[in-house]
Amino acid sequence: MIPFDLSRWFRRRMLPLVIAAAGILLVAAPLSYHLAKRRELWQEARARAVHVGAALRGEIELRPLLWRYDMPKLTERLAAEGLLGVPRLVIHDADGVAVPLDVGPERPVRGLIWGRAEVVALGRHAATVWVGADAAPLWHGTAVLAAVFAVLAVSLGAVLYLLPMRAIGTAQRRIRVLLGQLALTLQEEDRRRIARDLHDGAGQALTAARLRLLALERRVGPGEEIADLARLLDEAIAELRRSAYALAPPALEELGLVRALERHCEAFATATGLQVQREIDPHLGRLPPTVETACYRIVQEALSNIVRHAGARRAWVRLARDSNWLRLSIHDDGRAPPAPAEGQGLPGIRERARLLGGTTSLTILPGQGLRLEVRLPVEPL
Repeated sequence: MIPFDLSRWFRRRMLPLVIAAAGILLVAAPLSYHLAKRRELWQEARARAVHVGAALRGEIELRPLLWRYDMPKLTERLAAEGLLGVPRLVIHDADGVAVPLDVGPERPVRGLIWGRAEVVALGRHAATVWVGADAAPLWHGTAVLAAVFAVLAVSLGAVLYLLPMRAIGTAQRRIRVLLGQLALTLQEEDRRRIARDLHDGAGQALTAARLRLLALERRVGPGEEIADLARLLDEAIAELRRSAYALAPPALEELGLVRALERHCEAFATATGLQVQREIDPHLGRLPPTVETACYRIVQEALSNIVRHAGARRAWVRLARDSNWLRLSIHDDGRAPPAPAEGQGLPGIRERARLLGGTTSLTILPGQGLRLEVRLPVEPL
């Protein structure tokens, strides 16, 4: 019905964009937070290293050669100034050798961010101070933020993907139904054109032949052959009228679906001897023309199938409206095949319902024949 699948086409193009947008949201905010906080920790560690370096410079200037051996005094000064409350403090002399500090046992730290300060005393490079800041809170905050933004990214991706996909799916179903209605409308137009051609062409020709035969009978007198020809012409004209009526029943437009179905069931019962019991909701009102036509055609085909294949004596036609759906049920008391036969007019019924967005089901009733149930949308999908 539709030359290509809109949902699949849109999905192939939209899904990578949605994944990219969600990925950017997932990565950008936690990464920005991590880098900003990491820089803050580094700046804080570097500032502490500068303060420690200033205190160390004073000690070096007082004892240029012995400052390495008087670390307790430096430690007391750093403690008094509050500069020892850091996870790690390392001092290297000018030769890169670590100077031992008595700062107590080191507490375990999973990650450090180091800040460095060079100490210049008496005009030369004297030492390097390293201060390590604890990075565990940084990683914890980043993990929490990443979890929050993961939920936001999934939610955003779902909104960006599911809402357009739902709209596309609804539009595609609507297009499919509209195309189906157009196809059925074209079919009915063809049927009406054929019925009109039969009436105006073959019907008028048969009627003219009947009149010529009557004129011949008046000239030569009545005869058995002329009577036989007249009877055959009358049967042909009657059959042509029935065919034209079946192709384009005027009662459907003139009387509406309810009265047209009742008249058809009555005429069908009279012509075939099949007892057709009807349970049709008289309050259906007028429905969309395509729905009325489809329902009428399905009843026509189903009753014809019952007469041709089921050998039934009775049939039941039920029609009711449930919200925005029209429910049609047809079953009989004839012979039910072991499995539903798809070659007995059922493909046409299924296709007609499918074109309107409806559904069909066929059920074997033990000892009661077949039940055909059709659901047609009254309002456009």
